Amino acid sequence: MNEKIESFSKELHAKLDGMDKRLKDLTVSAKGATEKAKVEAKAQLAALECRAKEQHAKVQSAEARTKAWLEEKKTATREKIAAWKEQRDVKKLASLADSTEQYAVASMQLAAAAVDEAERAAVAAVVARMDADAAQQTSPAKSV
Repeated sequence: MNEKIESFSKELHAKLDGMDKRLKDLTVSAKGATEKAKVEAKAQLAALECRAKEQHAKVQSAEARTKAWLEEKKTATREKIAAWKEQRDVKKLASLADSTEQYAVASMQLAAAAVDEAERAAVAAVVARMDADAAQQTSPAKSV
């Protein structure tokens, strides 16, 4: 299990680093506000939205596993766990370890999905700002 956690940690760092680079690049190109930059930003947003739709089932599954673990955790009190240790109830302790590992994996999947959603939101904000700036430059300002 430690390998899974370490592997996921590396993947999450890579995902965060990649997102950071893409957002910096997008922000720089958005400042130029060229038509090419707008097209690229909208394409990036479309790709992120497509990926979010593809991952929806995986995210729901991870949420369900997380909720199941939290419910199980309510029944496995500290006192019960201490008794299992004292009685050397390997079966119950192993079951607890397995479910806790599954919870960790599900939580990591939710963290990765949150990173993807944050990137999608940031790109959507950049696209919206580019549209607003373009509208401001091409027509008289309208206020609400």
